[in-house]
Amino acid sequence: MGKLKTSMLLRYLVVLVVALFVVIVTNAKTSIGMSLWTYTRIAPLATLVSPNDPALQFAIGNYYFGGGAYDVEKAQEYFQKALEIDPKLEGAHYQLGRTYFIQSAFYDALREINKELELHPNFKRSYYMRGLVYGYSKRYTEAENDFKEFLKWKPKSWAGHNDLAWIYFMKGDYKNSATTAREGLKYVPNNVWLLNSLGVALLNEGKLEEAKKALTDALASASAMTPADWGRSYPGNNPSVYGDGLMAMKASIKRNLELIVAKSG
Repeated sequence: MGKLKTSMLLRYLVVLVVALFVVIVTNAKTSIGMSLWTYTRIAPLATLVSPNDPALQFAIGNYYFGGGAYDVEKAQEYFQKALEIDPKLEGAHYQLGRTYFIQSAFYDALREINKELELHPNFKRSYYMRGLVYGYSKRYTEAENDFKEFLKWKPKSWAGHNDLAWIYFMKGDYKNSATTAREGLKYVPNNVWLLNSLGVALLNEGKLEEAKKALTDALASASAMTPADWGRSYPGNNPSVYGDGLMAMKASIKRNLELIVAKSG
């Protein structure tokens, strides 16, 4: 039995060495560690071989942040290691900030996103992320400004329109909330989040029939979704919550429709 295990291990090592040789020859621009990571997904081995490759550390962080597995603490560890090697690595402060945001560590998230913008002002996605941080920190005017800045860069983003509509709603500006949701719906007519945002804004404006139409359409869209569909709109969240998130969204839409019925009666 011992000889059999030794033989299998040797065969594995031979295959690994041959595969590694092929990768190195055909992709000389990639570090050996990155090649090992790509073909084995064994992070300790890859980083042992190429301990000073920030792109490798960053790639592993992204893998653990929903790119293949989900472990926020491991993702943070590798993003931090990437920044230790290259403090100016584009996207690394942004991704680290996202991990803090997921943990509701808004102060840390804001610090990292601000650093990303300082180093890479053309990385415009940072404005969207900072808008979320400001929004959840109840700094609504700053959130509004950042979502508007993001939409200048990506005017067809349904998420940008939806979160700007959310900020207007939180400020009690239901008219602008509805207008912003409608603007986003021009690009994605059946988007459940925009339909829901439009519906609740109209409900608070007292436009019950219009609100009912928007929320009915939202419920139809939500009913056709799978948990995976819901999760694709929340990158960085734990896949284990996708099902609960979808159910909660449908329940919220139904409650608002019931409220419309009660108000109409």
